[in-house]
Amino acid sequence: MVWKIPAASKIFARMAAAAETGILTLRPGAEITAVSRAVRSAKGVFAHFFSPIAAEIRELHDHQAWWGRQYMPDSADDEAMILRHANIWGVQPREAVKAVGSVAIEAASGTIMESGIELSSSTGVLYITTVGGTVGVSGVITLSARAQAGGADGNLEAGVKLSTVDAYPEITGVTVVTAFSGGTDDEAPESVQARYLERIREPPKGGAAPDYKAWALEVADVYAVNVVEDWIGRGSVGVVIVMKDEAGNPRVPTVEELDAIASYIGPQGSQTGVRPVTARVIMVAGELVEIPITVAPRPNTATVKAAIASAFARFVATIGDDDDEENASPIGAAIEPSRISEAISAADGEYAHDLAIPAARYVLGSKQCPIPGTITWA
Repeated sequence: MVWKIPAASKIFARMAAAAETGILTLRPGAEITAVSRAVRSAKGVFAHFFSPIAAEIRELHDHQAWWGRQYMPDSADDEAMILRHANIWGVQPREAVKAVGSVAIEAASGTIMESGIELSSSTGVLYITTVGGTVGVSGVITLSARAQAGGADGNLEAGVKLSTVDAYPEITGVTVVTAFSGGTDDEAPESVQARYLERIREPPKGGAAPDYKAWALEVADVYAVNVVEDWIGRGSVGVVIVMKDEAGNPRVPTVEELDAIASYIGPQGSQTGVRPVTARVIMVAGELVEIPITVAPRPNTATVKAAIASAFARFVATIGDDDDEENASPIGAAIEPSRISEAISAADGEYAHDLAIPAARYVLGSKQCPIPGTITWA
């Protein structure tokens, strides 16, 4: 049974009742009303003692309950205790990752650009080029670069102008060509907890499909993983990766991110990494596929349509999660029209609807990850 923690007022009432009984036992002739005032009234002598004691007892109950939650790995909510559970199960928090991208540097043709040019955005975030080269006849050279420090602040969209930290008279302009992406902050305690709980529920199996997802999550903020056997022949394993953006939505991984995950899992032909030595692992970038629907809602109002759109987006986000008994991953998932209808029926204000598309079971390819598509209102 659940242990009910009494409120401070009930603890006070118990103490007051016990005191009244004790006083009347010792002084049978005492006036009951006077005794009650002394024990329960805000101005009573005994009440001045009982009130703070009751509050302290309640706080002790709360403190014990808090410790009870910390002892269990699934109910711990203190950061230090979450990290302690993670350490016990061999799950280490991910450190901040530096964003990577590329920049176009404008300068006179023939100018030699050394690696290590420091750049700055208007917000003060610093970047550095990781390769060098010679400016061609076009007067522009594109160089790979990365953020100087790890964190989501280093993510930057294409087209943004940067400036050099040091003076380079030969450089007339710097523009982000390939958006800086992949920058993530130190892993949040909630994410660490989710990973060690998955480790407890899915213990390592020497290279089984769930192991590859766990390994990828150890080095990157991965949205979904799909493991495909015999990807390019017998003994090969295709690991399809879809990353998570700053809002928690799926995005296509960069080459650098795939290389980092592959390096950790273990490059082909090497004796390093966490994968089984005999496994031939191929990292594959996932593809985002829009899932369109056609629906006739009743009532057919703007408010109901907005609610249905939100409900549909929430449904797509749950495909392949822990509660999805049919799909181990959103990548390559099978989507049933009845589940879409169920999600739409839960939308606020919706009374009934007719779902025309999809009319049959929708099966994604082994590299395809679903995202909400266009909604056609029939």
